[in-house]
Amino acid sequence: MAEQKAAFIKVPTDLTNGFQTMPVEPSRRLPESDIRIELCTEHDATKIAEGLYLCFPDDWWAKKEPLELRPQENSNQIRIQRMAARLTPAITDPHHSFIKAVYVPTGETIGIAGWTLPSNPGVHNMFRRTAVEHYGWQEKMGWSDAELEEMWSHVSNETWSVQFGKDDETRREITEGKPHWYLAPLLTWPEWQGRGVGKRLMDWAIKQADAEEVSTPMYLESRPSARPVYMHLGFVPCGEYNMLRKGPAVVRGLEAEEESKTADVRVDVVAKGTEADVVG
Repeated sequence: MAEQKAAFIKVPTDLTNGFQTMPVEPSRRLPESDIRIELCTEHDATKIAEGLYLCFPDDWWAKKEPLELRPQENSNQIRIQRMAARLTPAITDPHHSFIKAVYVPTGETIGIAGWTLPSNPGVHNMFRRTAVEHYGWQEKMGWSDAELEEMWSHVSNETWSVQFGKDDETRREITEGKPHWYLAPLLTWPEWQGRGVGKRLMDWAIKQADAEEVSTPMYLESRPSARPVYMHLGFVPCGEYNMLRKGPAVVRGLEAEEESKTADVRVDVVAKGTEADVVG
């Protein structure tokens, strides 16, 4: 019987500005019946915000939310509250879908994925501050200018919105402005990493993309060392951090090349320091 090859996952590390990869051993994968994929609602906003702050390393957040800009008291709680508020309109927006992996035996959320749908008008990352105007969320939520300013008062515009804006330009060029699925973020709670949760969150969208007569393109950003993870799912590198998928075929030639570079290394840094790119 052919040896069963382990897929790759990413786990956070405090020692690098990103994440690491290691194989998911088949014996550690959760049974399919133990994971249920559900659409998130606005009631999940706080849980998603908590996951973002938990799964991304402190040095990543230090660039996005500099210490000198953060609230002096109850900083973590306030940052989570503000992030949850900013996420709420995206969660309920018809052109975005946040999904969660639920561990069936306990009902707890163990993973999150944020998908921008092919129906989205144009290319505009939902995490950018300008998304509020682009999608009409300020009016939808009834936010005052003062409330909006407070939500963003601890965030660096340059390393957050400006950088995401540059990434959007790259995405627009690579996708040629055509409808596509866009992944950001994808994360698994630390204690559940290496159990196949991230793969289930990816499959939710991949199955829909491939259900069309011609597969709908899918786009994400990731460090080069993580490419085998996504090549196995049909993604092709289109730049240093950019990957595009046009169908279900595994990119075996490129995958083999990338894996050969790390054949003797079980752990690699994989996440770009600007995008949500955590696979569990």
